Amino acid sequence: MKLRPLNAKMVMGKNTLMKAALGYKMKQPEEADEDYEERKDNWKECAELEKIANLLKGNTGIIFSNGDLSEIKKVLDDEAREAPAKVGAVAPDEVWIRAGSTGLDPKQTSFFQQLNIQTKIVKT
Repeated sequence: MKLRPLNAKMVMGKNTLMKAALGYKMKQPEEADEDYEERKDNWKECAELEKIANLLKGNTGIIFSNGDLSEIKKVLDDEAREAPAKVGAVAPDEVWIRAGSTGLDPKQTSFFQQLNIQTKIVKT
């Protein structure tokens, strides 16, 4: 919503669908195409689209704008949130967890098991 006043539009989608759409846009219209009449006059070659298609890996969102990119970057930086760690992820820094009570109920140890952290239940 904060991008709307900046005349920017964010598109989130499946990479395969975005690649297919970009490939369709890059393909020159042929007379056998259903929309040949619509596309024949407006189509032009755009090599930059292939570069964009090659960058579509992982979770991808594209922001379209003719406005000031520094303002868009400020909005994105303000809205960025840290994500919780996922199983098997490598921490950017060393992490040490001191031995001691977690304050969790014995039934809640599955969280540690998923992270391959050994636990020991001690009655207090």
